[in-house]
Amino acid sequence: MRAKYFSNKLHISTLASSPYYRNLVLLRNTVEAACDEYFQDLKAPKVDLYLIAKGISSPMSRGSDSSPIPLQLGSQSAFLVDSAQFGMEPLVCGQFNMVYCYLPSFRGENSDHRHLNQFYHCEAELRGSYLKCMKTAENLVKHIISAVIDSYRSSKFDFDTHNFKEIQNIRSLKFPILTFDDAQILLKKHKLSHLIELRPYGRVLTSKGEIRLAEIVGDNKVPIWVSKYDRDVVAFYQKPDPDDPEKVLNADLIFPSINGRFGGEIIGLGQRQDNRKEMLRSMKRQKIKSINSYKWYIDLRKNSKYRTTSGFGLGIERFIAWMLGLNSIIDASLYPVIKNRKLDY
Repeated sequence: MRAKYFSNKLHISTLASSPYYRNLVLLRNTVEAACDEYFQDLKAPKVDLYLIAKGISSPMSRGSDSSPIPLQLGSQSAFLVDSAQFGMEPLVCGQFNMVYCYLPSFRGENSDHRHLNQFYHCEAELRGSYLKCMKTAENLVKHIISAVIDSYRSSKFDFDTHNFKEIQNIRSLKFPILTFDDAQILLKKHKLSHLIELRPYGRVLTSKGEIRLAEIVGDNKVPIWVSKYDRDVVAFYQKPDPDDPEKVLNADLIFPSINGRFGGEIIGLGQRQDNRKEMLRSMKRQKIKSINSYKWYIDLRKNSKYRTTSGFGLGIERFIAWMLGLNSIIDASLYPVIKNRKLDY
């Protein structure tokens, strides 16, 4: 069963009558409920954040394929929120050990089978290192998969897919970890060096490179972590590796392309820079001119209650597209917003 967003019918008519969308609503509900259950068990409160921010809420690095969406609010310039990270970090510094949210995010890049201009994120911020954060994110993935498999078996929703059978085994597997340097060596060994792009500011792993790595390392059976990306490829707030300041303490979770369908990076994660001078150095290296816009964020490190934090974001439409074996995240969304395409609801 596949969605027919690009059929001749208006999308709202399809949404109202198609069994696919009924099942999709129930599946999405299962995923959100599983996220709530997981974090509530960890005593992490769900925070209510707003979707308009004074500055770019998660400034993108030169290696990112994303861009912010500006708007004018009366006489003030503002932006639609592209990540809840900046809203959660202050709460973790002095009040809580961990918080999370489940909210839409907005980004302005061109849409394709991996990108929508409006999508849902489950994001978390916690005290501690990126390694602790990786464990938290990995266990969340396994918890959601268990909830989805249980709901599927009890016929809460019905999809014509073989992927549920394939993904259920992931719950008992440990996710392999390799560094970006290791990934480059592996791809070179398999004569796939072209799947890493060499740019003036660092190396960028392509989406095809991600999928091939999952095939090589995880035998297309388990997600894999790729860690320690080049410093200037990621955002300025990621902490450089003490053992190699040209790398950062971050990781992306790469999902295998089961049955040749959707795969690649679905979770992005990193440890936040706790040193103000180093943060300013990263901003200078990345040629960020609007430093004053982030003065409050930089000065947060002066707070006596400040603690080192790490955080991650799980792309919900990507995760659902992977679980269902879709070709595009468009079919994992109820109301897809696609740049330069008429909203023909």
